[in-house]
Amino acid sequence: MKKVLLGVIIGFVVIIGGCALMLAQGASSVNHAIEETQSQSEKENKKIEEMAKNITWEIKKEDYMTKIVGVFENTSNEIIDYVQFDYKLLGKDGTVIEKSFTNESDIAPGEKRKVEILCEKDDFDSYEIIATNTAF
Repeated sequence: MKKVLLGVIIGFVVIIGGCALMLAQGASSVNHAIEETQSQSEKENKKIEEMAKNITWEIKKEDYMTKIVGVFENTSNEIIDYVQFDYKLLGKDGTVIEKSFTNESDIAPGEKRKVEILCEKDDFDSYEIIATNTAF
């Protein structure tokens, strides 16, 4: 009876130890996948930031709307799935008076895409625009 009980206890220890090892390996794989995704996203952001540096933005004031317009060109050899243009409109003292974003998707290599930022406010002194490949 003692041998059977000892065998059952040893069996549980082996099973629990094996499960713990599998969980640890699984967590390690998930962490590696997250790090790999973050690294790839950072590389993509750098490429998009470089492409966005070539945009000449123009403010177009119309009767009922103000737009900031530019042309984004995909100078890479790959389709860009998503580009987000975060913008801030600033008052004379540097206070943010409007903040939002616009985006474009599925931009083919060599394609030029007109980007229009529709502004609710028209009394801004300056603006900042940052392009990224993620919404996070």
